[in-house]
Amino acid sequence: MSEPVLVVGPGAIGLSLTAGLRRAGVPVALLGRDAAAERRLARSGFTVTSPDGSSERISGLAGARGLKAPASAAFFCVKSGDARKAAAAARRLIGPETPVVALQNGIGHEKVFRRAFGPRRTVIGVCYFAADRSEPGSLKLNGGEDILLARRPGNEKALEAARALLTRAGFRVHLKDSEEGMLWTKAAFNAAVNPLGAACAVESGRIEADPALRELALAALGEAASAAAASGHALDYPDMAGKLMLSCRNAPRQRNSMLQDLSAGRRTEAGAILGPLLLAAKRRKVPAPTLELLSAVISRLERRLAKR
Repeated sequence: MSEPVLVVGPGAIGLSLTAGLRRAGVPVALLGRDAAAERRLARSGFTVTSPDGSSERISGLAGARGLKAPASAAFFCVKSGDARKAAAAARRLIGPETPVVALQNGIGHEKVFRRAFGPRRTVIGVCYFAADRSEPGSLKLNGGEDILLARRPGNEKALEAARALLTRAGFRVHLKDSEEGMLWTKAAFNAAVNPLGAACAVESGRIEADPALRELALAALGEAASAAAASGHALDYPDMAGKLMLSCRNAPRQRNSMLQDLSAGRRTEAGAILGPLLLAAKRRKVPAPTLELLSAVISRLERRLAKR
C-alpha cells in the first residue's frame, strides 16, 4: 500500500481507527478541522490507554494537507452535521478508486456521502466500541471492537477493501444487508443512552446500575423502537433492551459522545440522532415523551454553552 489511508476527523472514533491501522503497519494521514492542530497531532502522535490500563504511543502519522496523491482509502469519522464540509475538504484526496467509509451516528449523512462520491465507492457503517478522547494527545479505549458495514448494489469492491483494512486493524467487522436497519438500530441505541448520559453527566455504567436512569433509558429505547417500527424500519435485534444494558455493562467507564462534546464545549449530534426518531414518531402519531424531554434538555444545554 503506497499511499496512506485517510482518516477524516481525529476524534475518539478516528483515533481509534488510526491506532489500529498504525499497529498493523498501515500508513495513516489525518485530516482535521484545524490545520495547526492537525500538524501537531501528526508530528507528536498520541497515547492510547487500553481497558486493562496499559498504554502505548502511536506515531508515524502524516498531515493530510501535505498529501500530493489520492489516499488508498478514506474513513470519515466526523459528526453527521459536518458530513458536507468534511466531504468537500477531502475531495481532492479521494481518487476514482478510493473506497470511502462513513462512520457516523444518526441518519441522513449516508445521502451526503453517496452524492459526493457516488454509490460505487461509498460504504456506510456504524461503530460499536467505546472510546474517549479527553484531550488532543490522549485516547482511552473502554471496550468493544465491532464495526458494521452495509452492502449496497455496486459497492462490493469498496466494501471488501474496507472490511480487509478494518480486520487488519484488529476490529471485528460484520457485513449487513440492510443499511437502513443498521442505521436506525444504532440511532435507537444512541437515543437511549447518549442524551441521558450527557444530561446527567454520568458514564454508561451508571445508566445500567441506577434504577431510575435505567428506567429512563429503556423508556427512550422503547419509544425509538416504536417510532422506527411504525415507519417501516425494522431494527436488527429482537432484544434491544438486553443489548443496550449489556453494552453499558461492558463499557462502564465510557463517557458517551454527547457527554464528551458537552464537556468540551462542543455542540452535540443530538439533531442527527433524535431528530429522525422524533419526526418519525410525530408522523406516525407514536408517543415519545421521553425522547422529547431528552431532546429539549440537550438543546437547552447547547444554548447555554453557546452563550459562554
